[in-house]
Amino acid sequence: MFVTGHGPFPSYLHRFNLRTHDNCSCGEKGDPIHYATKCRFTLSWHFQTPTVSLKLQRLKNILTNNFSRTRLRLLMRFICDENNLIVEDNN
Repeated sequence: MFVTGHGPFPSYLHRFNLRTHDNCSCGEKGDPIHYATKCRFTLSWHFQTPTVSLKLQRLKNILTNNFSRTRLRLLMRFICDENNLIVEDNN
């Protein structure tokens, strides 16, 4: 879900008109990279912010490292379980 951007992310849900906006509760765009690097609600699972030119290589490194994959799974579980806390819904 993280790699493809499909899932409980506001950016994904907004694309399909399932949300009225694509913002996280903190006010920034709610995409996977936001939750993994900047969101104040997911600080425990943050990764280093990749530069634009190294984004793909950084993602490959995360996926090939067992510790990083475990942190990514925990992040995704948190997002799925606590979606109501991190996704602001103005409906």
